Amino acid sequence: MPFNSSGISTNPFDTIISPFTDLLGIGFFIIPLAIIATALYVKTKSPIAVSAFLMASGTLFTSAGMFASYPEMVAVFMIVTLMGVVGMFLSIYFMRK
Repeated sequence: MPFNSSGISTNPFDTIISPFTDLLGIGFFIIPLAIIATALYVKTKSPIAVSAFLMASGTLFTSAGMFASYPEMVAVFMIVTLMGVVGMFLSIYFMRK
């Protein structure tokens, strides 16, 4: 399906993201999340910041209505949230030692 920019004024987010989701599926949203988490770790060198980001973004994506018709993606983002929680506890545990 070619990119049609006529709907950009009425529905900008879906119009801009549609070529990527058509090509890669709804799992496309994990790619920017991973890039941002990697950049955050490179900048801060702190696993706590990355864990907090993964918890917040996973929770927001899980609770967003945009994945209402894709229940498997809700489970994937719940796993991302769980990775953030585990990373937070592990980094706090190893900082104390």
